[in-house]
Amino acid sequence: MRRYQLTVNNNEYEIDIEEISATEFQVLIDGQTVDVILASQADAAGAVITPQIEAGPSRMVGEPLTAAGQPVARAPKVPAAMRSETPRTPSPAVAGGQDLAYSMSAPMPGVILEIKVAPGDQVNKGDVVMVLEAMKMKNDLHAARTGTVESIDINSGEQVKYGQVLLRFVKD
Repeated sequence: MRRYQLTVNNNEYEIDIEEISATEFQVLIDGQTVDVILASQADAAGAVITPQIEAGPSRMVGEPLTAAGQPVARAPKVPAAMRSETPRTPSPAVAGGQDLAYSMSAPMPGVILEIKVAPGDQVNKGDVVMVLEAMKMKNDLHAARTGTVESIDINSGEQVKYGQVLLRFVKD
């Protein structure tokens, strides 16, 4: 879980974000859980961000103040239509699951630079099977189990997301 402290129009907010999968999140705002699905992403460097948040009611007795002596703003109420009624099922990459032991997922977003195995290859636990570049650093990806590679689900040079299945092992 990640906790962020944001200041918007001189109002301070604290939100908690739980990553369910690479594109699904649960966000806790003012004690209310909201399911968020990431539809797309783009490098918005230099873009102006204008959040559409309205400040809550004025400060009540006993509510905390910011360092500047201003009341800490409450996050806006989440519309009932957006609230999570039932807990979502996390993706297998996050929650585990029956096939997780027979697959290998991306530990972080990045670009696959090199694939060192092919379907049918026998690998031992700890063998380097791929090289992933993330944040300008090369990361060796090691086999988490001993087994035979059944399939490779990505190509060299391909951008991958956190939790995306990279390869699968033959089931014992």
